[in-house]
Amino acid sequence: MSTDDRKMYPCTCSDCGKESQVPFQPIEGRDVFCKECLPKHRKPRFENRGRY
Repeated sequence: MSTDDRKMYPCTCSDCGKESQVPFQPIEGRDVFCKECLPKHRKPRFENRGRY
């Protein structure tokens, strides 16, 4: 299944209020962010742990 075949669900961005769609069913009470706002809320994948 490609990303174009995924079922999309309507949502409202918890940050900017923009109507958007996400590839998962939003859970009531949990924040959902649009493509533009998501990077602001995502944790960094790798932290600088002071090695080397």
